[in-house]
Amino acid sequence: MAKKKCTYEAIERVPTGIGGLDKLMEGGFVKNSTIMIRGDTGNGKTLFCLQYLYKGAKDYDEPGVYISFSESTETICQHGTSFGWDLKELIKKDKLAIVRYEPHEIVGIIAQGGGSLRDVVEDMKAKRLVIDSLTAYEMVFENQYRANESVLNLFELLRKWDSTALVTSEVAVTPEHASGGRLGFLTDAIINLYHCRTDSTRKRAMEILKMRDTNHSDYLNEFEIGKNGLKITKLKRRGCHRRR
Repeated sequence: MAKKKCTYEAIERVPTGIGGLDKLMEGGFVKNSTIMIRGDTGNGKTLFCLQYLYKGAKDYDEPGVYISFSESTETICQHGTSFGWDLKELIKKDKLAIVRYEPHEIVGIIAQGGGSLRDVVEDMKAKRLVIDSLTAYEMVFENQYRANESVLNLFELLRKWDSTALVTSEVAVTPEHASGGRLGFLTDAIINLYHCRTDSTRKRAMEILKMRDTNHSDYLNEFEIGKNGLKITKLKRRGCHRRR
């Protein structure tokens, strides 16, 4: 009897819009996955997320939604202006939505199965989402168990919306202490952003700590923030299989 051949469905990828990054992760993020972007204050998390949404809308015709727990639409659009990104024009064309919620409002939205946020995502047919930040969201809860439970429910909601989501987490990680953290097991991927001191200067570096179903680089890769946004400057492509 002839043996049946095993067939594998190709994993669909979403380009990140970050210069050089896709080469380190088999072409981009896994479609419909949830990726945590971690780093201390000023490490480039918000810029990373804005670039992901901007490039998605401009270069790949994928509408996006930016969910903020602190900054206003005007402030976020101003961030984009610094890099020549006309976010207001994308908003007018229904390619981008920026919505601000108080963290406790999201708790109610989750309980309603998505509520007004679901309406925004569905009306736009959004393919990319950003939540900035998970740290602010966690502060709503009286204990860590409740926080973890609600974050898990939030991630499950995101996966139902046929979108690839980035969530930021403000935490002081270093290359020497870069574990997945308390919420790391809930996400499909973790990317750490560092601003490391070397002698009398600092250098920015990025590390793909975890990414399911992906053969990714296990190096620190230097990046810069220039006039066009964030770009990896020194690529180290060696990968390690971490398929979980």
